[in-house]
Amino acid sequence: MSAPTRPSEPQFIPVSTLVRTSVCPVRVYLERHEGITEPPEYTIAKQVGYHLGALAVSDGSAASESEVVSSVGSPQVPDCNPDPHVERIWGEIRLVRPDIDDSMKEYLKGCIAACRGLAWEAPVAADVSCTNRKYGISGRIDWIFSKKPAIGILRAGRAPTYGVWKQDRIRAAAYLLAAEEMEQLNDGGHSLSEVRIAYIPSGIVRTVAPTASDRRSLLAALRKAEAIYRGETPQAPPDAPCDRCPKQESCTRGAGEPQTLFDRFFRRG
Repeated sequence: MSAPTRPSEPQFIPVSTLVRTSVCPVRVYLERHEGITEPPEYTIAKQVGYHLGALAVSDGSAASESEVVSSVGSPQVPDCNPDPHVERIWGEIRLVRPDIDDSMKEYLKGCIAACRGLAWEAPVAADVSCTNRKYGISGRIDWIFSKKPAIGILRAGRAPTYGVWKQDRIRAAAYLLAAEEMEQLNDGGHSLSEVRIAYIPSGIVRTVAPTASDRRSLLAALRKAEAIYRGETPQAPPDAPCDRCPKQESCTRGAGEPQTLFDRFFRRG
């Protein structure tokens, strides 16, 4: 993979931006000056991730992936005794994000129920920043393990029936690329090839080995993201999820490019 020409700004493009660009570069273009708010589901899943070791040895026998049936949003049997894990983690979440709605505590309970008894290897490090100067990308690895796959990524969404989601394949490829220059993960000069992905609401950890197709998609997203940061207007891909995009009002559907300010304010029909 040859490195594209680097733009002057930003110095590094976040992995999250590359994944969003692979879905629809037009939305990234329209949101380029907006702050990205962390979804409450991610805040909760992230905090649960710090406690997976404790949940692995809590009451309840370990279950294989196919046996994990607890799910977020499923009916919960009222419990007269508060779960200490729920109360402890909820207290941490309220400290991290004081404005979180109390209703999200049910989501937390579902995540904890799904992850209880999960077979879990203790990581050697968490929240590790990584950058690849050659390609100008950066990210924060959720976990680093002593055994392969050495890189672990946390996701706040449900796992698919099989494998991992397409965007997570690109995400994994991006983290592997971003981690290439990390001495801590240097494997005798050999590049790492696999990533663990933990779908917290499902209580499932899966391993993915990005393919050549995934890496091509990553490279295409990197070039598009660089063009956006240079101020170029991107084209919407044919399979862009326009029907559920929050930027529909700011984007000319089917025209392949965002509306100009003139279009948005003076051409209403």
